Amino acid sequence: MVLFAPGYGLEYLGAGGDMDLVQLGKALKKGELASTYLLAGEEEALLERALKQVMARALSAKGASDLSVSRLEGKGASAAEIEAATRTGSLFGGRRVVVVRDAQQLAAAEQKKLAEYLKQPLRGATLVLLVRGAGPGTRDPKAGKAASAAKSFQKAVEAGGGVTVDCPRPKARDLPRLAEELLTEQGLSADRDGLHALVDAVGEDLTGLMQAVEKLALYMGGSGSVAAADVAQVVADTRSESIFELTDATAEGDASSALGVLRRLLRDGEGALGILGQLTRHLRNLAAVQALARRGQGQEEIREALGLHPFVVKKSLDQARRFTPEGLTRCLQALAESDRALKGGRLSDEVQLERLLLQLTGGRAGGQRGR
Repeated sequence: MVLFAPGYGLEYLGAGGDMDLVQLGKALKKGELASTYLLAGEEEALLERALKQVMARALSAKGASDLSVSRLEGKGASAAEIEAATRTGSLFGGRRVVVVRDAQQLAAAEQKKLAEYLKQPLRGATLVLLVRGAGPGTRDPKAGKAASAAKSFQKAVEAGGGVTVDCPRPKARDLPRLAEELLTEQGLSADRDGLHALVDAVGEDLTGLMQAVEKLALYMGGSGSVAAADVAQVVADTRSESIFELTDATAEGDASSALGVLRRLLRDGEGALGILGQLTRHLRNLAAVQALARRGQGQEEIREALGLHPFVVKKSLDQARRFTPEGLTRCLQALAESDRALKGGRLSDEVQLERLLLQLTGGRAGGQRGR
């Protein structure tokens, strides 16, 4: 969402009220650059997208050059240094642009000083502040420092007639619209089934969505309507891939990778019980494959007995060697206990599943050899 301060001049921007990034792009095409932009939020992909739009407009102006752009990092920078950069004249007479990444890392005293500049900015330059991890409306206590900086900068930016771009992590219901906007930018359209197939393939991974649209643009030749069949041909189902990553990392004892994939799956809307079901299925396969192998059966016999793909049998045999039979039994018991705990709801789903993964990868379940 892009919030414009009252009195900024909505006719100057081309639209009024709340705006999204597509509307920001339209506004930038219609009018001159503002003197200040605050880009803040949890979603990295949207932050970079907003910055790209502002910079594209800045560098398209007459006399513009990358030499007219100063790039600073918030950590260790001072308000005086930032203000001085905005006042440094361009070699080619174009507009001076200053980008400050991680502005939330400016010291508290420097943030206050910079706020004074934001209230009365130099009109012949553009200052862009990026605040990562939180927007003005973020309530997550873990993001308190970034949220505080975003809120403080927002007040000053809007007092000076600037623009605030809030880049929150989108909700699942917003993704089809975002996908449609990205496709439109590439000269493509999509029917309803195509849009939902695209969103289903990438989940809530915006970077993955952008990459998928770029692949589709190449595949479609830059024009045409994307159908579900085109998505199936070009875009891998990253959520299915992530499930496989999770089960493999768990069976191979890689706790760090397993926890990372788990958090991504939960963020992308996967249900805790669904994730638990996939883990249970995988560990049961390992137990069954191991039991048959211990009876002297070969890969082909195991495949026929269990109805598994040859590749799955081979991988399961490799992974099962990391467990003792007793260890696999304890892992299955841990899975059953987690199922009851998730349904009981005393702990959050994420905490319960994290505890489970630590058990399965060699913690309290202790099932793996050499661990």
